[in-house]
Amino acid sequence: MKLVFIFIIIGFTCFSQGHDSLLYQTQQIENDTERVNQLYKIGFDARNNDPEMSYEFARVCEQEASKTKSPKHLAKAYNLLGVLFYKKGNFTKALQYQKQALALNESIHNETGIAINQTNLGNIYSDINYLQLAEQSYLKALQSYNKCGNTLHIARSLNNLGVLKYNQKQYTAAIKQFEEALTYANQIGENELVASCYNNIGTILREQNKLDSALLYLEEGLKMRQLIDNEFELADSYNNIALVYIKQKNFNQASNYIALADDISMKYDYTEALLELYHTRSLFFEAQQNFEQANVWLKKHYQLKDSLQSIEKNNIESEFANNQKSTITNHQDTKQLHNLWLLISCIIMLIAIPLFLIRYKR
Repeated sequence: MKLVFIFIIIGFTCFSQGHDSLLYQTQQIENDTERVNQLYKIGFDARNNDPEMSYEFARVCEQEASKTKSPKHLAKAYNLLGVLFYKKGNFTKALQYQKQALALNESIHNETGIAINQTNLGNIYSDINYLQLAEQSYLKALQSYNKCGNTLHIARSLNNLGVLKYNQKQYTAAIKQFEEALTYANQIGENELVASCYNNIGTILREQNKLDSALLYLEEGLKMRQLIDNEFELADSYNNIALVYIKQKNFNQASNYIALADDISMKYDYTEALLELYHTRSLFFEAQQNFEQANVWLKKHYQLKDSLQSIEKNNIESEFANNQKSTITNHQDTKQLHNLWLLISCIIMLIAIPLFLIRYKR
């Protein structure tokens, strides 16, 4: 037991020092622009799994890019910082960095960079409900991707425009955008995007009560996700199909698809799907005039929603708190504190492992 404990401590210590070593190695690259490229790549790849590490690499990337005097590479650093502040929910800083990156890319006519920045600006404007500005940004991104001949991102830009129109309940315009995106996605065999387009069109048709047509599109999306073995998102497809059957009063089929969605959601601890599934169950019972059960599931939906929002807010604040108050120069103190918490976590794990099964986390 003592030997196992020592190995676990060593493992956690190595993990905590891993990205410091990676940062050091990256800074030893002699070519200035290649050093920036690698810092950007590592930071961008870590943006979802380790935002704190991503932020650290983004800051160093910005410092190194400033030394190169290269607008293209400085724009990369600003773009990554903009993405991170967007994920944090700090839209003011996200806009600031994306606009700085866009200005630099425009100064050197870097169409790919312009398209990326305009897409990110569209996402920000959409989230803060500046829908006209969001549409303008998405259209400019589409224009740049057309100049580059990037079919995949043309399709994704059309899909973004479709989502924007859907959120404004402009269903006919939304379907047109999704159908165009579907055409491009089929041309290049981008099956994941094909599935998404089918699902989006089916969802709109369901909203319009064109239920037979909705079912056809949703089932095509389901087949595509099964074909590419995208089991995770099958939960979304099953849930959407269940909603159609609820509207058709086909409660046996609705119940079957709810169960399928529930199995995947529980298997992968897919809380976002569970959130929607609770709402679907509420509608399922409401359609059968079982208002007591409908209310039970609606309460569960809102309780989980509140819980997720609270967790997300706390995670976002903790992820960025240390980095915004400190710089790389005082990183050693932060690392020591991090190691202390890892040691405490290690002890807790040794106690908890016999009591709980390992659960897959998204």
